[in-house]
Amino acid sequence: MLLPFAKCGEFVTPGLQGPDALAQLFDDFDYGVETDDFLLYELSRLIGEDRASFEDEEFRRIIDEGIRYHVEENLAFRSGMAIRLRGSLHSFDDATRRLARRSIGALEDVESPLHNVSLIVRTYTAYMFRRLEDAAEQSITLEDEARSLIERWQTGEILREQMTTLMKGIGRPAVGPLADLLFDAPEDRVAAETAIDILGAIRCSSSARVLAHAILEPVLEEDLEQKAYQHVRSMWPLPRPYILYTLAPHTHEDLSFRWYQLLIDGEELAAVDMILDELLVHATDPTYHEDIKALLELLRLSRDPEVESKVVGVLNTHEIPADASQILQGFLATFRPAASASSDNPWAAASRLRNLNKKYLAAAKFYDSGRPDEAKRALNSILQVDPEYPFALELSRTSQ
Repeated sequence: MLLPFAKCGEFVTPGLQGPDALAQLFDDFDYGVETDDFLLYELSRLIGEDRASFEDEEFRRIIDEGIRYHVEENLAFRSGMAIRLRGSLHSFDDATRRLARRSIGALEDVESPLHNVSLIVRTYTAYMFRRLEDAAEQSITLEDEARSLIERWQTGEILREQMTTLMKGIGRPAVGPLADLLFDAPEDRVAAETAIDILGAIRCSSSARVLAHAILEPVLEEDLEQKAYQHVRSMWPLPRPYILYTLAPHTHEDLSFRWYQLLIDGEELAAVDMILDELLVHATDPTYHEDIKALLELLRLSRDPEVESKVVGVLNTHEIPADASQILQGFLATFRPAASASSDNPWAAASRLRNLNKKYLAAAKFYDSGRPDEAKRALNSILQVDPEYPFALELSRTSQ
């Protein structure tokens, strides 16, 4: 028999304590991962290779990156998990309560990474395996229908416009057949343009990933590559996890200008740092010099207010390779920052959120130490600045 705990309606098995009790609180927690998510595809591949173990470096990287994309960056998830733990504290023994408070502290401090928090790793991994089961149970009827429509179009049975309309209606299940149409014969301009246009109209993670892959290698005619780029850009940030995950290891043989252009255009907070990392990793190999110089030109378009100081900081690093130093000096000689003085940019927004979080942590400390009036005043001051700030909203409702 299950008994209710707390007032939020979750359940805990009587007598269960420790990590198992904390994990059970999140048996029904939805991390919001779509069944066509890139990391699910990678996880499925590792399972097929019998490598689904934390002893496998790539498996652990998939889980770590998933936690970063799906949990760390989602304040609503972090606050929801923290408040669920807070609501259960009275049900736990002292040892379990200490574990719960450590997890709450990590969740509520937005500068705290979560990939080493055992509760997050355990519940997120279990959730991802459940999502794989959900994906496996999905019917392939619509995918087969999409393949049939492509064949009927190619044999002249139906017109391109009719096929396009029907494929858009099918939506996400049509992405696989469209990817085959695009990549099996990219030199077929009509087929390639048709696939690109339909993929661009199906806004989902997998279609964004297919189009991002299409601009990774120079296989398309220039105007079609530009069209694919514009579709990917309009879908941002859907292709972001795929791109960041692929770029992170620095094992790529080529430096994708288009992908870094996407990161700059999409105002990725770490884009400048990633380009400078490519410089440091590859500058000792002359075959990369032209690509590196092209990437550095993208820094002129960045609105990162610290772009110049980041470049100078790398240049002043004692360990910088001589080739990298020479390339950077040549770049800086003509560099003029393009970053706007306006506070309306992601870097300023991130700074404001960090400041709000510091105020929230102080309010939570008041709450936890039994000073509700001070906590309420601190929470109200946060909500006056941002009425939708998730942590303050959740805690203020709890303290009422």
